[in-house]
Amino acid sequence: DYKEKCARVIFGPDLVMLGPDEQFTQLSLSGGKPKKPHQIKSLCLLLGPDFCTDIITIETSDHARLSLQLSYNWHFTVDKSDPADAAKLFSVPDFVGDLCKAIASRIRGAVSSVQFDDFHKN
Repeated sequence: DYKEKCARVIFGPDLVMLGPDEQFTQLSLSGGKPKKPHQIKSLCLLLGPDFCTDIITIETSDHARLSLQLSYNWHFTVDKSDPADAAKLFSVPDFVGDLCKAIASRIRGAVSSVQFDDFHKN
């Protein structure tokens, strides 16, 4: 509702009638492999369980470059009776992009201190 500046979250499937001052909020999520921003446009957010796949490039300590394909499983646990908890679902604009960037950064940091032979064997 843009007049009252408050959001309404509906858990569905459900029939919803918008008020005269309400409008849908479109989500813009990262998609593709490797992840690119603003690839998926959606009006609904699936709570999961679901997964996403990403391809990242890493470099070992001896400067060997590798491309890894990673898959992540995720699931949102939400108290549907608490409006404040439901609003937290939309507090991050692109959770897919943030998830993939954060995990890729941790993997790159861990692999950068290991030589290729050790990485390949273990």
